[in-house]
Amino acid sequence: MAKNKTILIIFFALIVYAAMGIYADISQLTAAMQMFHWSYFTLLLLFTSIGYLFRYLKWDIFLKKAGVHLSFKQNFFVFISGLSMIVTPGKLGEVWKAWLIKDISGDDLNKTVPVVIMDRVTDVLSLVILSAFGILSYKEGIYLLVVLLLMILIFYISITSKRVSEKVIGLIENKTKKFSGNVKNMHGTFQELMQPKIFISLSLLNVLAWFCECLGFYFVAMGFNQSLSIPLSTFIFSFASLAGGVSMIPGGIGLAEVTITGFLQHYAFSPTIAIGTALVVRLGSFWYGVILGLAVYLLFRKKIIPNNGNGLNKD
Repeated sequence: MAKNKTILIIFFALIVYAAMGIYADISQLTAAMQMFHWSYFTLLLLFTSIGYLFRYLKWDIFLKKAGVHLSFKQNFFVFISGLSMIVTPGKLGEVWKAWLIKDISGDDLNKTVPVVIMDRVTDVLSLVILSAFGILSYKEGIYLLVVLLLMILIFYISITSKRVSEKVIGLIENKTKKFSGNVKNMHGTFQELMQPKIFISLSLLNVLAWFCECLGFYFVAMGFNQSLSIPLSTFIFSFASLAGGVSMIPGGIGLAEVTITGFLQHYAFSPTIAIGTALVVRLGSFWYGVILGLAVYLLFRKKIIPNNGNGLNKD
């Protein structure tokens, strides 16, 4: 089933990119790609990788705060392998990392699932903050940012407010009494992760991580001999990533590229260069992560995950 879904996602991506190529005129797009200075693509990969290191640091701190202590080798494997799941709708497939940790160390899902969720919450918050850099250039987008901020605020209050959280837990317990213990344990983990000092500091660290990818986007535009300011590059990349992420389209494929293309055309890029920029940026950020994550998992899973998956391997 998973294999079939992967094939469908790849097929969908090929259709989207073929349509974009036709729109840009394939011959002109090919010529633009040949003229692109590929040394700037190396910079994109470099900044994307640096961003991943910052995000790994955030992930590691969250895990330790939740009481999960893996070796560096184990944790780095889990984090990088999880990048293969960013191709899933809303990156929801990244919850697989919780089961991966359970196979490696035996740590309970009550501890690890909240970490995965908080990882995604801070991603959304970081992209909202970075998108605010240029929201005046696209005032219609402010509604999306406000809605997402309100959702994060409601989630934060429902976890940190004793009165609200007790009502929410009581409601869940009434519906699923069998899992009442799990709900309380997960709530306790969420409370640890959402302490203001931890939540704010790691959200700001994540802003820095995503900003690295925005810089990569800036340099890709330079590679096509185009001028784009860093604040504008930050807005376009962040907003496109946000739109693609919340759309629930697998990996935001199509929507993220079209959003980037539309903004670039608005700022006087030709259709061919705009599409070329979008494709190169997505290759060096999104697809780079997917391929890296899949490669690391397939190459090192037998060395990291115990054969019996009972979590006894702690070296």
